[in-house]
Amino acid sequence: MGRLITVICVGLVLIYLFTNRDTRVTRVIDGDTFITNKGDRVRLIGVDAPELPSLRGIESKMYLNQLIHNKVVTLERDEISDNKDKYGRLLRYVYLDKKDVNLHMIKSGYAEPYLYFNFEKLNQYKYYE
Repeated sequence: MGRLITVICVGLVLIYLFTNRDTRVTRVIDGDTFITNKGDRVRLIGVDAPELPSLRGIESKMYLNQLIHNKVVTLERDEISDNKDKYGRLLRYVYLDKKDVNLHMIKSGYAEPYLYFNFEKLNQYKYYE
C-alpha cells in the first residue's frame, strides 16, 4: 500500500511539472519576445512589435519589460497554430493576473496584430488594430 501511494504521489508531481504553464520572465528581448526562467524563448502569438533599434521598438520593449519582467506569467498554446515559429520560439498567449498581455500590447499601441497566419484570437486582435 505504501509503495502505491509513493507511485501515485510521484505521478502527480510529474503531471504538475509537465502541465504547469506558469513561469517567471527573466529577460525581455523586444516588444514581442522574452525568455523565461525555464530557458524558453517565447514570442507573443499574434503580435508584431516595432523592430529595434527604432525609437518605437525601444518604447515597445520598455513597456513590455515594465509589464512582465521578473513576474510570473501563464503561457497558453494556441490550438490552431504552430507550437513554435521558424526561429524556434514558443508561440504563446501570455497572461498576467488573467490579463491577456498580447492583446494589451496591441490596445496600448505598443504593437500591432500579426495577421500573416491563422490563430484563434485573430479576429479579436484585428478588431483593435
